[in-house]
Amino acid sequence: MGANLIEQLKQVEDFRTKDGRRHPLWLVLLFVIMGTMNGYVGYRGWGDFVKRHSRVLIKKFGIQKHGVPSYSTIRRVVMGVEFDKLAKKFNDWAIAHRFLSHDIDKLIALVE
Repeated sequence: MGANLIEQLKQVEDFRTKDGRRHPLWLVLLFVIMGTMNGYVGYRGWGDFVKRHSRVLIKKFGIQKHGVPSYSTIRRVVMGVEFDKLAKKFNDWAIAHRFLSHDIDKLIALVE
């Protein structure tokens, strides 16, 4: 089986300046994908997903200093990332992992 989703997302080039990186790009993209897989759509929806599950996400991914990304951070990342490159990495992973779940723990286990 191919690389896990996190490893795929780590290969997406970060377009942000060094000073503007509170959260790793792969982490923000992962939360967008997880939110989408759970029925959350759009910037506000993804922000709601992250806020709603913040305790679990912080604990599972060892987020410390800045907490989970805000709606604004999610929006900037999604607007700036090269969609074709992100889609390629996601599709490479998705072909090997066909799955749909509304259970946050199962979803986290899947992406690790």
